[in-house]
Order: sequence, then C-alpha cells, then structure tokens
Amino acid sequence: MGSGKTSTGLALAERLGWEFVDLDEEIERREQLSVRELFRERGETAFRLLEHAALSRSLAGCSKPTILALGGGAFVQRDNLELLRASAIRTVFLETPVEEMLQRCGVEDEPDEENPRPLAADSSAFRKLYEQRLPFYRAAQLTIDTRGKTVSEIACEIAEGLELGASR
Repeated sequence: MGSGKTSTGLALAERLGWEFVDLDEEIERREQLSVRELFRERGETAFRLLEHAALSRSLAGCSKPTILALGGGAFVQRDNLELLRASAIRTVFLETPVEEMLQRCGVEDEPDEENPRPLAADSSAFRKLYEQRLPFYRAAQLTIDTRGKTVSEIACEIAEGLELGASR
C-alpha cells in the first residue's frame, strides 16, 4: 500500500505503449463498491476470493502486453502466486520507505476507520503488516528501491531491469 504501484504502472505502460490494469480498480468497478466497503461488508476472506477471480480474469483477458498493478495483499496469497507463476508473469517489488508509504496512505498513529485502505487502520498495524508481507514482496523477480526517485525514473529502471523495449 502506498508504494506507487498505480502511478508507476501507468507511467511504465505509457512509456512502453502497453495496456495498464489496476486490480483493485477492476474489483471496485465489477462489484460497484470500494475496497474498504468490500472489506467492511463482506470481510477480507471474501475480498481475497474476488481478488483472485479478478486476477484470473485479467491474466486470461490480456491480448497484448499489459502492466498489472496488484493490491498490497494479492502477492502474498498462494493461489495468486500460482497463477502468476503459471502465466510466466514478470514481477516487480517497489521497495519504498515505510514512512513514505504511511504518509501516502494517510495513516495516523490512532486508528482511522474511514481510511480508504482497510488494512491501514493505524501506523502500528501498517508496520506490522508490511513486515509480515516483506519476505513475499522480496521474492519478486526485480526489486526497485524507490527512495528519492520520480515515477518516471522508477518506470525507466523497471523497463531496463526487465529488458523491456520502449515504443517511444
């Protein structure tokens, strides 16, 4: 959460002339509810099932090169990892300082039930969740340290790191 997946994914897709899909946005569009509302009304388990189905549809529906931004928890779900591996998807982890992610996500020290990111209720919970997920994130094929870099610089570094040709 807050690492810059969407903004970087959009910049990379534009740079390469590829399609861009944000998995959370796809889920929200299909379900007509925000991620926070889905968590509140149906719970995390139901959301993860929706997320897996959306990932499966997205992978099956890619008819041309696509940048796919996964939600913060998608990469740690075993079923999703199996789908990604079976599809030979190249993965990237945007390693971003926790303090920067906390700021981007609007996470405070005290719980905020209205934060649009349901698993970012407070800074302590956010840090704990990030530490739990970090080993999974670091299993990505490419890790980019985003510290002090612009979105454009990060997108360029991903394109170079994965040896992707730019159409522009």
